[in-house]
Amino acid sequence: MLNRALVVVALLAVAAFLIYLAGLARDALSPNETYAASIGLTLDQCVSAQDGLAPDEARAYCRRPVPKRL
Repeated sequence: MLNRALVVVALLAVAAFLIYLAGLARDALSPNETYAASIGLTLDQCVSAQDGLAPDEARAYCRRPVPKRL
């Protein structure tokens, strides 16, 4: 009886771990995010922080794609 309970608990732990790994894989395979989103800013906040660039250049800089960090 105890052995069966241990097997069930072990299977549940393995299933939870596999679900966790599947979530990580989905995040890793999803498209890149914008630079602004990668540093936790909105696009407007990122553009206003780029003092040395013209508005169009700052907007393009903040929209450039960067790989997602896991």
